[in-house]
Amino acid sequence: MLNDTLKQYYENSPWKDAVFSWYPFENGVAYERVMDPKDLSIETLAAYKDKLGAHGRLLLVYENPFALRYWAGERASNHALPYDTLFGRGERPLPSKAELQTRLRLAGFEGQKWFYPLTDHYFTREVYSENYLPDEFLNQRFIPYIRDDVSLQFDERFLYREVIRGGAFEFMCGAYFVEARVCQNDPPCIVDYAAVTAYREPAKRFATTVRGDGTVHKTPLHPDGKAGLLRTLRNHKELAGLGVNVITMKMEGNSLVMPRLNFPTLWDYWAEKLSDGTFDVNEMVSQFDRIREAIMRAAKSGKCFWELVPANCFYDKENDELIFIDQEYYWEDASPDIALTRALWALLYSPAFGMDSRRDAWLELLKARYGLSEQFDVLSKQADLQTRTEVFGDMTLPLELETERSMENISRRPPEIAYRYYRLLPAAKKLRELGFDRPAIYGFGLRGKTLFQVFNDSGIDVTAVIDKNLQNNGSLEGLLLGSSCDVLIVSNLEGEDIKKDLSGRVNVPIYTLGELINEQAK
Repeated sequence: MLNDTLKQYYENSPWKDAVFSWYPFENGVAYERVMDPKDLSIETLAAYKDKLGAHGRLLLVYENPFALRYWAGERASNHALPYDTLFGRGERPLPSKAELQTRLRLAGFEGQKWFYPLTDHYFTREVYSENYLPDEFLNQRFIPYIRDDVSLQFDERFLYREVIRGGAFEFMCGAYFVEARVCQNDPPCIVDYAAVTAYREPAKRFATTVRGDGTVHKTPLHPDGKAGLLRTLRNHKELAGLGVNVITMKMEGNSLVMPRLNFPTLWDYWAEKLSDGTFDVNEMVSQFDRIREAIMRAAKSGKCFWELVPANCFYDKENDELIFIDQEYYWEDASPDIALTRALWALLYSPAFGMDSRRDAWLELLKARYGLSEQFDVLSKQADLQTRTEVFGDMTLPLELETERSMENISRRPPEIAYRYYRLLPAAKKLRELGFDRPAIYGFGLRGKTLFQVFNDSGIDVTAVIDKNLQNNGSLEGLLLGSSCDVLIVSNLEGEDIKKDLSGRVNVPIYTLGELINEQAK
């Protein structure tokens, strides 16, 4: 459920096209793209099939009702109550992956390939597939955003690792993207994984796709992006000429193409070693020495290639070989120590290193080894500013602020507030069952304020609030008349006496809070 701020941001940003941007649409093939479908019945799916013809493809994108965020207590857009999606409640509840697979087959879609957009289908940065699932070190590269919701009980992000290790990722991912093919013999989408940078400025928006034919394609999402690909190609040729081991690549049409290497990045290699207890600090130092050597070789060109870092370096353990990738950026006449400082950030920004008490000692060892101890902070500020300016910009800022706000609210929210909110949630459902949708609230204490939030979160507009502290309880009749309310709610659980007193003054039905949540005095 996107709040109003995030929804407006999404609707007016490049994120809106991100979930489909990586897909390699083929000429001559009929496609039907469906985002957030309201109806996933067999009959509706069969109607799509009839529309597509013998070799068409349905691209269906929808939110997973069993997403990890819903286990954390967040509410879906079509549900007022947390955990409703887990029990299939509500009108036309969304199906699980297993259920939709069956429905698609019954509707005539014999071929299917499933993809998993992260964090979800709204703000898509990565797309995994059943052929390319994330490993437990997902959070090394990817930081999910968290939507602020009063019913949210915990930060879901730290559970991704255990969900993946337990084999539950496909069941608990944020969203689904399914390619449903009418003809089973038609080949499925060649892409197994995609990284999408739609959040950057136009010239820096790309889709990098890992494909089943053994290649990786980096394709611009904006016409201005091709210049960046040509720059990357030139950089790799220059670095290779300077003795830096970089991946080979070539331009094919509008894409930069390179071989698919099934090696971990050096960053992930270290994370795995930390996880299984076999991490060797001397091996890490030796590998950093080789990264420093590559940076210094590159500096002979008079440029600081600041992406010669562990996250952009595959490690072939069998041959003990470091292979650098994606060297798009450099700074003219800048100290190579900036690139080395960014390389050492691997220890600061890796969740795996962050959980190890030895991390700070290792970082100090490396800073001293490379003579960076005194200037590390200054170099870090220069690198951080330049990185955000050249690479990321501020397109992700609203998501970062939303996540930060959500985490603050979870940490500050006393347990009794969450308890009170959950206790009053049935009031919204009961009000609708009674046929009312424009309530006024009498009494704006703790329960009144919580009830106001419950109604607001449930899409029910409160037309008026009456309370002696607001100094408006004396003009009750006029206030209600001007508000066009259709029911008055007394925010006391046992407010029968107040209800009786008010009944002679107003001409709308009156209910106590206790009546709405079935806790009135017997």
